[in-house]
Amino acid sequence: MSRQAQVLSKGEIEKRVPVWNALSDLFLDTELDETTHQYIAKVVVESGYSAQQVHDILWREVFPAVGDNLRVVAGEWAGFNPDWLKDRILSIKARNARPLAGGLISVETLVKMTKHEWSLVCSYMPSEMSEPLLARCEEAYAPLRGNPKKWWRFW
Repeated sequence: MSRQAQVLSKGEIEKRVPVWNALSDLFLDTELDETTHQYIAKVVVESGYSAQQVHDILWREVFPAVGDNLRVVAGEWAGFNPDWLKDRILSIKARNARPLAGGLISVETLVKMTKHEWSLVCSYMPSEMSEPLLARCEEAYAPLRGNPKKWWRFW
């Protein structure tokens, strides 16, 4: 059994793919609009995942896989290839990899940007889903306080 297969079952991967694709839009090098926020919220809510599961998918799977796209000069703006995205996330999960140490913006700034866009997405979700997600966002950001240059303390 491959390392990737040990991380998630084939069925779980297939269930996650639409969520990964939607959440990856948060990291495109473009300004997100209301339609995009609504689309992401719809996919997340319809996925059937709990708030904790969605939080983990965003911050432990999608963010480490494509967050650095916003830290480079000319990042992807048209959308990530779904097959590439799936392979990238599975590879990162298998290696427990972290974002790059360098970039045009700090990891702290990237987290703040993500948190802001995520709050806009959450505004289109039912409160029983959005409130726990927003509270967990605060928890995700907390380890960066005090030493924002040490990106590895994020996890």
